[in-house]
Amino acid sequence: MKRTSNYTKFLSVVIGLAMLFTLVSPAFAADGYTASFTVEGGDATVNVYFTQDLTTPDETNVSSAVARSSDTGEIDTTGDGQINFVVVPAEGCTATVTATGNYKNLKTVAENAYRLTKVTGDVAVTITVAAAGETDTSDPVITFTDSAATLTSGSAAGVTINGTAVKINEAGTYTFTGSCANGSIVVKKGVTGVTLILDGLTLTAHATAPITCNKGSGVTIVAAAGSVNNLADDQYNNDDIYTDETLYPDIENAVIKCKDGSNVTICGTGTINVNAYGKNGVKGGADLYEEDADGNYTDTLLSTASLTIEDVTLNVSIKHSYKDPEDATSYDGDAIKSEKALDILSGNITVSANDDGIKCDYTLNIGAAGTDGPTINVTKAIEGIEGSVVNVYSGNVYVTATDDGINAANGDIADRSADFSYNQYGGYVYVNVTNGDALDSNGSVNLAGGTLEVYAPSQGDGDPIDTEMGCTFGGATVLAVGHAMMQQSYSGTYVTFGGNGGMGGFGGKGGFGNMGGMGAGGTAILTADGKATITDASGNTVYTSQSAAPRDASYVVFASPALTSGGSYTLNGSTTATAGTSNGGGNMGPGGQGGFPGNGEQPSFPGNGEQPSFPGNGEQPTQPGTGETTVVPGDVDGDGEVTAADARLALRASVGLETYATGSREALACDVDRDGQITSADARLILRASVGLETLSV
Repeated sequence: MKRTSNYTKFLSVVIGLAMLFTLVSPAFAADGYTASFTVEGGDATVNVYFTQDLTTPDETNVSSAVARSSDTGEIDTTGDGQINFVVVPAEGCTATVTATGNYKNLKTVAENAYRLTKVTGDVAVTITVAAAGETDTSDPVITFTDSAATLTSGSAAGVTINGTAVKINEAGTYTFTGSCANGSIVVKKGVTGVTLILDGLTLTAHATAPITCNKGSGVTIVAAAGSVNNLADDQYNNDDIYTDETLYPDIENAVIKCKDGSNVTICGTGTINVNAYGKNGVKGGADLYEEDADGNYTDTLLSTASLTIEDVTLNVSIKHSYKDPEDATSYDGDAIKSEKALDILSGNITVSANDDGIKCDYTLNIGAAGTDGPTINVTKAIEGIEGSVVNVYSGNVYVTATDDGINAANGDIADRSADFSYNQYGGYVYVNVTNGDALDSNGSVNLAGGTLEVYAPSQGDGDPIDTEMGCTFGGATVLAVGHAMMQQSYSGTYVTFGGNGGMGGFGGKGGFGNMGGMGAGGTAILTADGKATITDASGNTVYTSQSAAPRDASYVVFASPALTSGGSYTLNGSTTATAGTSNGGGNMGPGGQGGFPGNGEQPSFPGNGEQPSFPGNGEQPTQPGTGETTVVPGDVDGDGEVTAADARLALRASVGLETYATGSREALACDVDRDGQITSADARLILRASVGLETLSV
């Protein structure tokens, strides 16, 4: 009995150890992140390697594997582990591999050899086996659902699917369909020759972009014929607000994000609706330069960037109203923005934005010579269209904005520059602004062809056309409507109807009132909802506006190749003016209200609807001297005195009617506030000095 008892105890120990081993082994595997392998369509085995050395497998014919350190082969639970495996299909067969789950990349490292990187949880690997010659080599079709993106047909080569995150690793054509509440499509850095066909895709992304074209990539995004595609992000896709990179590592600040050096074309005959709840709608990158060892950009250019839109119906809407954290007066969110070249060649583009509708840091081209061009409708924006250079070749452009309608500028380059320009060679452009300038250029305006109709406010701040370096009326037909806030420098044949006159007068000595405001515009010569018809002296119609005026206006500038300098023309049968070829042609209306007089003895300048009178004829006598130039602040004409005539010259210089070379005696004499510019503020100070109310320091 004793022997039986000892034997029984021995068996109990053996059984217990066996049970313990059985329990411990799975627990040991569970300490790491596991990938399971499923074989479909035929026979194949999987061999696993603990490190990146694929010479000899550490495990053969397995159904699962654990993520390990690529250096030591030890089980990894930090999220940096890898699973290296080789698929051995049955003789005469081929295998394709896809994976879903918690990992970063599925890499093909050799024929039938694969590597899962940065495994952070369980992964499901599917191995599809096909007989030789039966492998589907057609373009892949990927279908999104809320739970997964699935390769429904075509070759898996070149694409990695991780749950609802799809990464394109090779050139090719990829079709996407389905609907997903949180998914993404990313084109790998430097991969070119990629075409993404959107065929009834609805894709929203959390804290990132639904579509990202990485640095140096070349991508064509196609809306399939007849398809409607919806792309959106959420509020967390804005790193100005959500700054924690640990929580939000993939923020892109746009719904369609094209990174530096990428060349992206959005096209097709279908529709793409872009709804931005984070920041921007469509964002193009800058040129890509080489980085040094410290991550600083060098002067070595790797790839130029471009963003092109053609054929497609593209609707972009900014759905949020977030303020810029660094500027509480400024809204985030441009509908379409490019940091380099932007070409909108054709298609139907509608944008609504809280900031800029369409913005390009450098050259924006709309349409192309000899084409119908695009139809662009900016329905809501602070500034409608902006670019350092804006070229309109063809198409129809409609802009409604609360500030400048079209602006040729880039504050990152300069406040004003000959490099800034608005150039129109064809097409039809309509602009309506409720504040600011309808067409504003911090350089020049060249109207060589097409038709331009711009409507500025009927009073307040803003001109129909405002330019720092002059506006040339070439072969375009131009109707500029509003009120004359500042006299502009025009060249070419044109006629002006109505106007506001000049500035009102100044108050008297004791308290010296403010500079007179611009008049409210006088009699309306064009009424709201009415069209403008220009007729010649014989009653023949020269032009009828394509669009009705959005509000009453007292000032109209009209230019056309059909005008004859010196000819008489009439607006809507009531207001007549003579065409000219330089500033001052046409009629100018009454001046604005004068400033409030002080209680001193000096008389005020008139402000009762008449232009204030400045003595002097604007001629500049030769300045005597000994070979050195003496600059007396405010003495623009160099007669040794500061008078109202000097104020007049400074005012004319501030609007481009007098030109003084930078650093010249006249320019230095005008710039009495020493801000490096000649403005109406300088003219006011000179006028105050002329009556003893200011002392201008050297």
